[in-house]
Amino acid sequence: MLIKTVHELSELLDQFSQALFKRIDNELVPSFYLVLFDISNEHINMSFSDDMVSIPTEVESIEHLNQRKEFLKDLMALHISKAFSDATTIFYSDFFVYNNSIFTYAFKFDRKILDSYYKITDDSSVQITSIIDAIIFEAIKYIDQCAVNFIESREITQKSIKDLLKDAGKALLGSIFEDESFPNPFDKFSKISSLSYEKAFSNGKILLFKPNFIESIIDSSHIKLLLTFEERIPLSSFRHIRKILELSKKDIYLLSDGEYIYSVIQFTEESYHLDKTRHYFIVEFNTYYSWQLNHNNNKLMQVTNEEVYIPKPKISYFNFSAEFKKVFPEVETKKILNLYKLVLEALKQVKGTILVISKNARSEAYRLRNQGFIINATFLNVSTIKSITSIDGAVLVDVEGFCHGIGVILDGVATEKGDPSRGARYNSAIRYVETIAHNQQYSDCLTVVISEDGDVDIISKYALEYNI
Repeated sequence: MLIKTVHELSELLDQFSQALFKRIDNELVPSFYLVLFDISNEHINMSFSDDMVSIPTEVESIEHLNQRKEFLKDLMALHISKAFSDATTIFYSDFFVYNNSIFTYAFKFDRKILDSYYKITDDSSVQITSIIDAIIFEAIKYIDQCAVNFIESREITQKSIKDLLKDAGKALLGSIFEDESFPNPFDKFSKISSLSYEKAFSNGKILLFKPNFIESIIDSSHIKLLLTFEERIPLSSFRHIRKILELSKKDIYLLSDGEYIYSVIQFTEESYHLDKTRHYFIVEFNTYYSWQLNHNNNKLMQVTNEEVYIPKPKISYFNFSAEFKKVFPEVETKKILNLYKLVLEALKQVKGTILVISKNARSEAYRLRNQGFIINATFLNVSTIKSITSIDGAVLVDVEGFCHGIGVILDGVATEKGDPSRGARYNSAIRYVETIAHNQQYSDCLTVVISEDGDVDIISKYALEYNI
């Protein structure tokens, strides 16, 4: 496609960006900006959106200015990032020289929405921590290539969203192995998922580990080695791999470094007790031509018919915020965001949990002291929430984010609002909320119920359609 000006290129890239992120999540769509630098009258002029910043300089040419990229980054960080609120995250493309000016592009994302997507936080060696990070990385890579092609020939090669998402999926999977030269197993997994064995399609699981780490895996006290193949089996031996996938059921996995299958292993009871299984990457085959990459009991991506699909958060910030404000309309956004982050962290709890958010969490902790534990008011963060939700019972939290009670068994009278098809945790929360709603001595509460399968229910008197 022939492009005449930088602004025309910018419009096309903005349209592509909008279409890309709308396909993932309407709430995720970023603002897209062209940032321009030029030199005139001994000043560097930087323009973005409808703003312009001008600062004195001794730099005489655009070429010399382009050699000071760290300075340009600092300039953007100081003025562009400062122009936006702390609730945003900005990503930049590379810098390009054109017509005696320098241009780059900026993506501005709502940080609340970015944070709602699962990230790998317990493995510092993984460079790409989420499928969203991988998509942003690939989008910027594509924008950089378009800019280079525009400067060289005024033409760009359009890329489909499907292909970019697939590249992002490959980048995420490849980052596990920390070596760009390592053969990426993405296409092999897709091929294996397309094969049947005795007329049944794949439903097995492969536990991935980094090359050269096999001894530490096998020697681990929380993994039981069931069998080891005398000769490692290449993943490219598709029919063989499909056949031995039949060995992997429930907590039994094939052990692979992304290139070969070595063993069949099983997690021990101790591993679940210590929550050791959460630190591994697992490829799960679920139906014809479909597989998913999991980490920490969370789905990182789904691949179906070789197309990458991004799992949305179990609960979006906007849904949580809307329900929260019905009960606590006066609480400021910063505090709501902090509580939302606690909910996202609690979602990682394998056994499920209940968070009860209330203005009188302290008095409720004392009222229910014989069926739970009162603790000193403790401000919760993503580290502490993981620990306190590991025991059975509800967590009592005030709207400021302070915890007052843990392991609490909620009370409440029998109710017609219950659902016998749901678990005890859900119905306990229903009874509690209804009891609170009918007692004027108690303040309203918002109860977040997280089930063992990761489903989330937000329960308040408004959710129960009370007319009080």
